[in-house]
Amino acid sequence: MFCVSRHILQEKPQAIKRNRDVILAFSKTQMKELLSIYELTFEYEQDEDGRYAGSIEQIEDIVADGETLDELRLELARQLIEYAIDYENNYARYYNTPNRHKHAPYVLRILLEDDLESVAGMLHA
Repeated sequence: MFCVSRHILQEKPQAIKRNRDVILAFSKTQMKELLSIYELTFEYEQDEDGRYAGSIEQIEDIVADGETLDELRLELARQLIEYAIDYENNYARYYNTPNRHKHAPYVLRILLEDDLESVAGMLHA
């Protein structure tokens, strides 16, 4: 087992070689910065009854609806969090599936957020 000093991570990322593997250690702030290029956008339509229905462009399976755009955004964020947790729990399966492999950086970005509101804040229409 190894330990990475908090002080060292604040200065720069660290590469740790263990057997044949190299493990990269980043602070949460550094990782969020690196993943910030992976923006999540959602498309939406307003139904005849006034409700909004939308989906995430980068993760096509995430769809939701809401009475307002804010409600839609929060519901999409809830579903993104659920998906990210499931992806993390079944990482090898999802990561090795061709149509889900590209979701990995988005999932990591979602998992780095602290709450529903911050995930909703990542969504751009």
